[in-house]
Amino acid sequence: MRFELEVYAGESLMAHIGHDPLPDAWALTYTPAWLGNPGAFPLSPSLPLAAAGHGYDSRSIKRFIEHLLPEGHALDVAIATNGLARSNVFGLIRALGQETAGVLRFQDTQEGIATASAGHEKREIPVTELDARIADRDMPFTVWDGKVRMSVAGVQDKLLVYLDAPLEQGGRLFLVEGPRLASTHILKPDLASPRLPHLAVNEHFCMTLARRIGLPAAEVQLLRTPRPVLVVRRFDRIVQEQNGEARVQRRHMVDACQACDLPVSFKYERNLGKEAAVRDIREGMSFERLFGLGGLTANKALARLAMLRWALFQFLIGNSDAHGKNFSFFVGPGGYLEPAPWYDLVSLVQYAHIDTDLAMAYGDAFTLDEVTPFALADFAARCGIDRKLMRREAERLANAASTAAVELARSNAYQDEEPAFVAQIAAFINQQAQRLVFLAREAATIPAALL
Repeated sequence: MRFELEVYAGESLMAHIGHDPLPDAWALTYTPAWLGNPGAFPLSPSLPLAAAGHGYDSRSIKRFIEHLLPEGHALDVAIATNGLARSNVFGLIRALGQETAGVLRFQDTQEGIATASAGHEKREIPVTELDARIADRDMPFTVWDGKVRMSVAGVQDKLLVYLDAPLEQGGRLFLVEGPRLASTHILKPDLASPRLPHLAVNEHFCMTLARRIGLPAAEVQLLRTPRPVLVVRRFDRIVQEQNGEARVQRRHMVDACQACDLPVSFKYERNLGKEAAVRDIREGMSFERLFGLGGLTANKALARLAMLRWALFQFLIGNSDAHGKNFSFFVGPGGYLEPAPWYDLVSLVQYAHIDTDLAMAYGDAFTLDEVTPFALADFAARCGIDRKLMRREAERLANAASTAAVELARSNAYQDEEPAFVAQIAAFINQQAQRLVFLAREAATIPAALL
């Protein structure tokens, strides 16, 4: 039996996705109205508006949808709550697809008709209730009122909420449903496990640092319940007033793995792991693949500059988990890509007991300590980066970050044990800044014939 879902871009019916479960065959058809829309955009570069004569690759459709699902424990919770098998991608997107990353909503045909005529549902979350739920992790944090409320990719506990005003102005948190309202913020509390202490503060520090030195990171705040909760403003949402009512406009985006038509399992460059027998197999997402996506953007030079700054900033903060799903693009009319603001910036090297092998190598260096001038020059050569430009950007970012990190660590945003923790991050960034300047200067002098 063949099943079908409607795909909405906001309130516009964009496409139909069909699935035949026995052969696991997927089909995609854009609607005539969408194809006639001058502002139309495709789901992803691998699923363009104009299909080839044989139609769309079933595997590409499935891969695209898999990237919209949560990962790790959050996926386990969604599976258990909805009574689905992990392999049932169609069932999962049907259950969770009301609000995904970007603009898309997935609905059964009859549900689409009902929702189009419906209004919206708002359910306030008092801070006291939020604090109680964070404290009691026996109840999965992503399940509220019997429904899984997280449908964005990632492994951390997250909750999608609508914020009706800025926090400093008494803004209230809501769970929302319906085509006219959508979440505007993502709540990220500390993990239940003590293995990664101060994770919310860590990400707040790194994200705020990026913004302070002029880098395009998402806006973040700390909400105290009194437990610290990172509040991330969604850059794929725009709140508008219409007839005295708030409406949330969604903006389409894809991550780098989706843009490259890679499966979720390829988000790390060493897609089979780092065991000796397979460590040289590097078919997953890499800096070279990422920079190759510059050709799909409207302004290749600006896009590649954003990618270079992103790569250098990850080195500065020690974010070893900067993988292929942690760089995203807005998708504009005609399918042109535009780099989106940055997210998930965390100094993972602060946690000595976790694996800090790099998600993507600088040249052949898969640890920060292995990065040499030659490795950085090799990185530049593979990605088509001018090494003099890399040196200038490295010097500028290093100088700005080392100064701003010290100032930020002294701010009153942090409490109790947090100031000592962020001071530790700032000290690491200062060391990395000095090292990056040296590496980039030396890399610029290596003869091209050696690369």
